[in-house]
Amino acid sequence: MLSCREITELATAYAEGALPFGERMRFFMHISMCKHCRLYVKQLRLTVRALGHLPRPVEPPSPEARAALLKQFRNWKSKGDGG
Repeated sequence: MLSCREITELATAYAEGALPFGERMRFFMHISMCKHCRLYVKQLRLTVRALGHLPRPVEPPSPEARAALLKQFRNWKSKGDGG
């Protein structure tokens, strides 16, 4: 069975319909038994839906801003605790 951490890592692929059948079944098995992950997936869906109503930015972020955001994400992911 997948761990809660694995669920958070796979949630975007799940939401996009990109998980292979076996992985999707393992994902469903976990969220059917874990209320915290069920809530996480529900929040993800609601966030995606809400963001879909926002206007698109006029310009994409600058290369410097994009690099800074990616660095922050990589640092967060490498720490593994979200903090």
